[in-house]
Amino acid sequence: MPAVYLGRVNLHWCSRCDLPLVEKGRCSTCGDMGQPVKITPPGDVRPAFDSDIQLIRKTIDRQWGEGYSKYVIPDDKVVLLNNSPDVDRMDEVIVDGKVRGILRYCVDRKIDNKEPFVFLIRPWETLPTPKKGYVVMDKGAVKPISNGASALAVGILEADEKIAIGDEVLILGPDKKIIGTGPSYKNGDTLLNADRGKGVKVRWKVSKDEIASGTRTWDDVIKANEDMMKKKVEEGKRFILSKIEEYDLPYAVSYSGGKDSLAVLHLVMDADLKPDLLFVDTGIELPETLDNIEEVVNKHDLNLLKADSKDGYWNNILHFGPSARDYRWCCKTCKLGPTGLLIKKHFPKGVLSFIGQRRYESQNRMEHGDTWTNPWVPGQIGASPIQDWTALHVWLYLFMKKASYNPWYEKGFERIGCWVCPASDLAELEFLKEEFDGYSRFEEFLKDHKKKRGLSQAWIDLGLWRWLNVPKEIMDMINAGGEARTEHEPALNDELMEHPMMKVLGEKRSKEDILNIQMRIQHCSECGVCVSACPEDALYLKQGINIYQERCTSCGRCLKKCPIIEYTHRVIKDL
Repeated sequence: MPAVYLGRVNLHWCSRCDLPLVEKGRCSTCGDMGQPVKITPPGDVRPAFDSDIQLIRKTIDRQWGEGYSKYVIPDDKVVLLNNSPDVDRMDEVIVDGKVRGILRYCVDRKIDNKEPFVFLIRPWETLPTPKKGYVVMDKGAVKPISNGASALAVGILEADEKIAIGDEVLILGPDKKIIGTGPSYKNGDTLLNADRGKGVKVRWKVSKDEIASGTRTWDDVIKANEDMMKKKVEEGKRFILSKIEEYDLPYAVSYSGGKDSLAVLHLVMDADLKPDLLFVDTGIELPETLDNIEEVVNKHDLNLLKADSKDGYWNNILHFGPSARDYRWCCKTCKLGPTGLLIKKHFPKGVLSFIGQRRYESQNRMEHGDTWTNPWVPGQIGASPIQDWTALHVWLYLFMKKASYNPWYEKGFERIGCWVCPASDLAELEFLKEEFDGYSRFEEFLKDHKKKRGLSQAWIDLGLWRWLNVPKEIMDMINAGGEARTEHEPALNDELMEHPMMKVLGEKRSKEDILNIQMRIQHCSECGVCVSACPEDALYLKQGINIYQERCTSCGRCLKKCPIIEYTHRVIKDL
């Protein structure tokens, strides 16, 4: 997949101390200038926690023999992960300032019922001979392979017979030293017996890089980045104070239980401020997230302003079907709507909300800039003091502050959000199923939805529910059909023609407008988006949407702020 540029790739490395630096500059420990690390954009590098390292080692040992992973990732090393664009999860694994390999979740292997995680080693000269997963070439093949040519089957002297087509293979010379690596074109027994054709495609040639000696810890990393992080924190504090002065509004921190909003909270507190916390319980939060909210509030003696979506998601999913990356009704109904009501209640004149948004997360967040408004949340001005921070900036700051972060980050999660979030990759969903018993409720819904719609098992197994329109690269891979979300276009209901909500249409009533109002009446999710958008306070929630007719001016603004209207029509159009 093409590289995604969302900002400058910041990662540098101090060669003398063998430690990562969050950006270009001098190491605070030794004073040497850091050197750039060649990684794939956007370069949102994060720490590898113990569970990440265990998964990497397990994968390497499965491919090349028990204990081989200790050569690739020795003990007592600082390891970084860089999520790179791919069909699913793909992390570059960085040790000693070099990408030592890639941990990849392969959807095609999942389809074939194989272990989906694979590791792609970028070999170096002193990497030892593996116990399995290798081929040995004759002397005449060494030079062509070193120049990037494929390993021809005719030149193979030895091969692990358990190699399967597509397996990542280490290519050895006759002296058993590694000369390259890449995927196999053939099974192991065929590699040995074939007298023609390609045997192994050379992905990477061997390099002269070495594994540095010595122990490195995250305390060492914090010390090496002390000056850079101090500067970054001061910039963040100045940003916060300037925005408070600029807008002259009450301020708060929008807290989600994730690392980025936690970093923002600490920045605001470092600016000698004590903010209110805004939190929306979407009803699909992980238990540890709710525990983290309580822990942070108690630890710092903060005032929590909380909205609760209760069973909103589970009620809405019956109408909308599962939310998707290109069909995010859940954000409007379970988060933005309740946020608008919360703000309207506690901050009737508006609020300056400090939010943990970063440009390296997505194209949309990069384009937002550091200050913005959201048309779905009236009264809120959003501002992010960490807009230009990478994940490594955030983690170093949290380590420095000894902050109470969500334990799911140590279970393989790169980001924390609602546990049914369609933005999750398949790898993350696998971790979730193993660790969270509550996921069974969503699986039961998916099974029922699949049965009613006549969908394939792949719709569940491969997470096709995460899209309204499944991407072509995945469709090509699995040869599956599109997935329907509704069964028919809604029809006009004559019984609702005299409903008080018809007042919002005024005198001009097209069929589409009437249909929109009727859909709102019948399927109202009580998200509150329209209530907070109404300038006359004419709408209220009580077993659905209701109206004070005498206040309504028929401005139609609420029609433009209704997830029922926006997302139901989107599904009908796509069908």
